[in-house]
Amino acid sequence: MERLIICLCVVPCLLAMTTPAVDELKVCDPVDIAFIVDTSSSLWYKHFKLQIKFIHDIVSLWDIGPGDQQSRAAALSFSSRLFPEFGFSDSQSKKSVLAAVNNITYVAGDATRMYLGLEYAHDTIYAPGNGERPNVSNVVVILTDGVTNPGHYDNFTRDVGKKLTQTQAARVRGLPANLFAIGIGNDVDENEVRGMASKPAESYSLFVNNFDDLNSNFVKRSVLQKVCGSLPQKIEECKQTKADVFFVVDESSSLHRHQNFQKELNFVASVIDQLEVGRDDVRVGMMTFSSDPRMLFQLNDFKTKEQIASLLKYIPWRGGDTYLDKALKLLMSDGLVASQGSRNNVPQITIVITDGQSTNPRATEKMLVELRRMNFIVFAIGVGPNRDPTELQRIASDPSYVLEVENIDGLVEIRKKLITQLCPGDRPEPPKPITCQGAIADIIFIADSSTSIGITAFNNLKEFAKSVVNRFTIGPNNTKIGLITFANDAEFQFRLNTFNDKDEVIKAISSMPYSTGNTNTHKALEILNKFAFTPNFGGRGNRVPKIAIVITDGSSRQPTLTRTLAIKAKQQGIMMFSIGVGPYIDQNELDIMASSPTSMYSFSVNSFAALSSIEGSLANRTCTAAGQRNP
Repeated sequence: MERLIICLCVVPCLLAMTTPAVDELKVCDPVDIAFIVDTSSSLWYKHFKLQIKFIHDIVSLWDIGPGDQQSRAAALSFSSRLFPEFGFSDSQSKKSVLAAVNNITYVAGDATRMYLGLEYAHDTIYAPGNGERPNVSNVVVILTDGVTNPGHYDNFTRDVGKKLTQTQAARVRGLPANLFAIGIGNDVDENEVRGMASKPAESYSLFVNNFDDLNSNFVKRSVLQKVCGSLPQKIEECKQTKADVFFVVDESSSLHRHQNFQKELNFVASVIDQLEVGRDDVRVGMMTFSSDPRMLFQLNDFKTKEQIASLLKYIPWRGGDTYLDKALKLLMSDGLVASQGSRNNVPQITIVITDGQSTNPRATEKMLVELRRMNFIVFAIGVGPNRDPTELQRIASDPSYVLEVENIDGLVEIRKKLITQLCPGDRPEPPKPITCQGAIADIIFIADSSTSIGITAFNNLKEFAKSVVNRFTIGPNNTKIGLITFANDAEFQFRLNTFNDKDEVIKAISSMPYSTGNTNTHKALEILNKFAFTPNFGGRGNRVPKIAIVITDGSSRQPTLTRTLAIKAKQQGIMMFSIGVGPYIDQNELDIMASSPTSMYSFSVNSFAALSSIEGSLANRTCTAAGQRNP
C-alpha cells in the first residue's frame, strides 16, 4: 500500500499560469486522506480560513463515504498543542466530513511543534484498527506557514526541534510513504520543507506566495496530480519514440538476496515492454554492476522484447561492492558508442538503478564529469533506505530525472512515470550551458589555496573558475574579473583592471600558483573589503553589481573575524556566493558568508571534482545577480 504525504508550508513562487477550473480537475481512485493543520499564531484568522477553504475544496473533489470504493478523510491541528479533529473511524458521509473540516479549531498557539503532527499521523491516524484501509492509498497533507518552533513546551532548542520534524517525516515516509511539500509565504525554511518531502524534492515540493495562491487552481491541480500520480501522456504515446536506451543496474550485496535483484530485472523488463524496441525505433542495451560491471546485451544485439524478458529471468546474482564508477566507464567506452549501435541522430538515454552510495565516490564523480560532457540524458533511480539522494542528483542530467522508492517493491509504482518521461513530448532537452553574454558586473573569485586541498583538487578548482568565466562577456564595459587566493596569507593574482580580454583571464587562472598553508579566509575577506572594488583596483562602484565568489574546503582559522568581515562585505553591497567543498566545511560559516537567501547563494559539494555539478546553478544565479543594476 502506498502512502502519499503532502506537506504545505509557505515561500515565494510564480503562479502566473493558466489552469483549468477546479471542477475540471480529474480525481483519482479512493484514498484515505488526513490533513495536519498548522494553527499557530503566525496565521491570521483570515489566513486560517483560506487554509480551511483549501482543505474543503480538496476533500470535496473526492467521493467521500463509508463504502469500500469511496474515500475517507481525517484531520488534526497543531501549534503549541496537538488537537485531534476527526478520524477515519468517525462519520464518513461527505456532508459530515466537510462540516468537520469547517469546524477545525483556530488555536493561535505560540509554538509550531510540527513534529507532533507527523508523529500523531504515524502512530495514531494510520495505526491498525483506526479506520485506515490496507487496500487503498493513504494521503497525509500538512499545512504550515512557519518553521518548527518548540517554544517553551519542550526542553530542547529550535534546531533540535527541526531535526525531530525531519525524523518524524522520515518515519511516515518509511511506512512506506511519499511526502509532497508546498511552501506558502516568506517565513518557512525551504530546506526544512524540502527535507520533509519525498524525493526528488523538486517534484514533491511547491512554494507559493500567500494563502490566496494556495487556493489557486494551479496549486490544487499540482496537489491532485501528485496524489493521483496522473501524468500528461499515456504510456502508449511512447511507442513512437526513437532512442538508444541503456540500463545500468546495481547487483551489489546490499540487495541482500537474489529475489530483490530479480525484482530489479523484472522492472527493467516491464519498462522495455512498453517501448517500441527494434533496429529503427528504440535500441536497448543493459549491464549490471557490483565489484565489476557485467555487459548483458548491447544496443546492436537487436533483441526483441520477448527475448529480453526471457534472458532477464535467468541472470545469476553476484553480489559485491557498488563500483558505479566502473559501470559508467564501461558505458562510455563500450555501451552508448557508435561501434555498438549508438546512433548520432537520436537521444542517448541512460537509466541507472542503485540501492546505495557508490563504493568509490571520488572515482564516480570523475566519471560523472565525463558523462555530462557527452550530453547523455541520464535517469537515476534510488531504491531503499540506503540510497544517497545527493549522489542521485549528481547522476541525473535533470532534477526531474531522479526517482526514489522506499523499498524494492516500490519500483512498480514508478514504472508509469519513468516510461512517460521517456516520451519525447515530456522529456526536456539535454541541459544547455547558461551564458551571461552582455551581463555587466565586477566579479572577484576568492580561491582557497591551503594545504588541505592538494594540487589535483586545486587544478579542478581552476577548471571550475574558467568554466564560469567562459559564460561571460569579458571587457572594460562588460564583466570584469579579479582573483584573490588565500592560505597563510591572501593576495591578488589579478585585479579587476588587470585584464580586458577573456583569453587573458583564462590564461591567468590556468597559471595561478598553488601556495599551500593554513585556511586564513579572513585575510582574503579583509583585502576584499579594503581594495577589491575600489577605483584603483578597477572597481566601478555602485554603477554595476559587485559580486564575490568564495571557494573553500574547510573552516577558517579565525571564524569570528571571518564572519565579521563577511557581514561587513555584504553591508557594502557586495553579493557574496560561498562554495564549500569536501567533508570538513563549516556549513554555518558558509551560510553566514553568503548573501540572503542562503538557498540561492550558499553551495556545498563533496569534492573539487564535483564542482562542475553546480556550475550551471552558480552561473545562473551569478547572471541574475549581474542583472541587478544599482542606481
